Amino acid sequence: MRINKPLLAFSRLIHVYVSMALLSLMIFFSITGITLNHPQWFAEQEAKVTEAEFIISHDLLSLDSQGRLIDFLVSERYIKGNKLSIEREEEELFISDKGPGRYLSLTVDLTSGEAFVEATDYGYWALLNDLHKGRNSGGFWRFIIDLSAALMILFSLTGFILALAQRRMSKTVSLSIISTLLIVGVYFIWV
Repeated sequence: MRINKPLLAFSRLIHVYVSMALLSLMIFFSITGITLNHPQWFAEQEAKVTEAEFIISHDLLSLDSQGRLIDFLVSERYIKGNKLSIEREEEELFISDKGPGRYLSLTVDLTSGEAFVEATDYGYWALLNDLHKGRNSGGFWRFIIDLSAALMILFSLTGFILALAQRRMSKTVSLSIISTLLIVGVYFIWV
């Protein structure tokens, strides 16, 4: 297949620079892809659970002061404030704070101000696996995942254009495309 020289030169330039940008991301997503496929490798690792009790001032417990209460809990490092879920009942307040590789629950008795916090840290591999999936990781990490996906698409398309320009590669490229389509088709038919 004949491809014009400016498109070929542009594809080569983009392919080289995108591959450099993707190097560490591809290694990260490849390693965590393997660890996600084999959770039994980490079954022996136990989560680290820490608990704490403290008293919260009554002026922070009213419904009107909920924002100040959250600010206080974050400033005192009882919660991180990444992905909060808040439930208020008549006598108790429940706050959960999720992050990659960790979970925290906080219960506050609204009459006495007594608070109990339990934080669970599942370890570094859980953190990395959650980042791979984008679970509880926040907007910035979602942007990184989207950017990675866009760069991988660009990298693949420019590589495909470069491969099409190689006469000796045209049969290999055609065979690769046909076999990939067959495998995907068989998967969707039988699964």
